[in-house]
Amino acid sequence: MEAAIVLPIIIMVIITVVLIVMFFYSQVQRQCEMHIFLRANAANITGKTVYLDDVSWDGSIHSKEQLFGGYVYGKGYLIMEDKGILFSKGTYTQEGTSHVTDGVKYVRYLRLVKGAFVDEE
Repeated sequence: MEAAIVLPIIIMVIITVVLIVMFFYSQVQRQCEMHIFLRANAANITGKTVYLDDVSWDGSIHSKEQLFGGYVYGKGYLIMEDKGILFSKGTYTQEGTSHVTDGVKYVRYLRLVKGAFVDEE
């Protein structure tokens, strides 16, 4: 009689462990997608790099152009839908930043500034 009670609990624990592993895999996959998406958007700021693959990510992004490039900030959420025997659903916040520098503009600026200081001496 005790085996009939223990067996369903063991099965639920195994299912819960599998769901947790699946959630961690989804988390890593979504982080990779987020970083590729942020890098692609940062590359669009300078227009020097082109990503051939179309990358998508469903988080929110904010970009800002600066003097020699800019940065892109992204934030999204990943929610564990199936919780098994856990009491609450797992939620993970994904955040990332990608910076970009336009190397040509930066080098030209440094040469201009360096040349101005050399001329003064």
